[in-house]
Amino acid sequence: MAEASGKRPALHQRVVIHAILAGGALFFLMPLVWMVTTSLKPLSQTMRHPESIGEAFLGTGHTAEIGGRTHDVVLERKIDPTPESRVFIVQPLQSFAAGELAIPLGAEMLREDSVFNKREMNVEVTPEMKVLADDKNRFDPVSGRLALVSGRTVPARLVRTIEPDPDGEQLWLVREWRPEDTDSKEIGSTAGDVSRAWDVLPKSKLRKCIREIPQNYPAALRRIRFGRSLFNTLFLCVMTVAGTVIASMLVAYGFAFIEFKGRNLLFGITLATMMIPFPVVMVPVYLLYRELGWIGTFKPLWVTSWFGSAFFIFLLRQFFLGLPKDLLDAARIDGCSELEILWHVVVPLSRPAIAMVALFTFLGTWKDFLGPMIYLNHQSQFTLSLALQAFSSEHGGTPWHLLMAASTVVSVPLIILFFATMKMFIRGIAMTGMKG
Repeated sequence: MAEASGKRPALHQRVVIHAILAGGALFFLMPLVWMVTTSLKPLSQTMRHPESIGEAFLGTGHTAEIGGRTHDVVLERKIDPTPESRVFIVQPLQSFAAGELAIPLGAEMLREDSVFNKREMNVEVTPEMKVLADDKNRFDPVSGRLALVSGRTVPARLVRTIEPDPDGEQLWLVREWRPEDTDSKEIGSTAGDVSRAWDVLPKSKLRKCIREIPQNYPAALRRIRFGRSLFNTLFLCVMTVAGTVIASMLVAYGFAFIEFKGRNLLFGITLATMMIPFPVVMVPVYLLYRELGWIGTFKPLWVTSWFGSAFFIFLLRQFFLGLPKDLLDAARIDGCSELEILWHVVVPLSRPAIAMVALFTFLGTWKDFLGPMIYLNHQSQFTLSLALQAFSSEHGGTPWHLLMAASTVVSVPLIILFFATMKMFIRGIAMTGMKG
């Protein structure tokens, strides 16, 4: 009734409608919000159940005072000293290789291909450093000898005996955390660097803090070889968009304005090709490209776009039919060829529809995963979507913080492009298929 009388809906109706729309928008934005917030967290917190609403969206960490200085720290492991299992902090009186200690492999020990680096493994433990002595690095306070896992013993001086906390608090081994640790496969453990500040502290001495890690982004982009993958993707986008737009315009113009025998039949066959699922033709097309020697090249991904797209041919034809034919007839009287009419008359009047075709093609090529996965063999040829998949599959455990950082960077251009072309996109959708 409100529409029929031309009156606006009542205020309470508008409030309800806008609330529903805003709620729906927020719901569909949640995956994007989760992706962005996860990209700024440490790995240890990406898949952990948050203890509060704040921790669901913000990365958290700990700070502690070690040696009179406040450090960002990671919690290595709990320490539970007992009379049967004594724990000491000792200072060795002679140097030895860090590889002789029983310490977990940490961030400083890992490199890009996650193999041991002998130079780092044999970094020197000097007498100025402290060592945690427990069941693995055994210390005998009577003889003052520290037994290493290598079987060698070195003299050591007792610095502190770790006793159970009198208040019953849990003791933690904490180590200095640095932003570059985000580039490690096993984020959170820094024990491989014996020069890092560390201590055993009760939980009350640890203070929670917000820890956002923008360093995840450069680390992730290095891992997926972003520059090369971006170049490959943009090359395919440019070639595919150009081919689809040009070929679809030519074919659509022919179906819309050029009279020839069998035109309607050919147009029907063109539309019928849209009914064929890709899995049906995937193997025959692959065999054809293999015979042409195109497997392992970009050609299968862009050459066919220069033959047009049935869907976009249909859209452009419907748009062309809505153009004033008097303009085309006037151009023919002035001696223009059909190509000149297309370029000088039809294209300027069809910019919204052409922009929509280009936008859809760009988005589809940018996000395409199946095509590159089938036809590309070498890592130097990977597109962004394929590089993301390869990055997530090459690790035993997916580094979600880095994967989400790379995914955010890959998604941002699409979001910017959509908002930049939104008005033209909506105009193209509204005008396509309308006849004048």
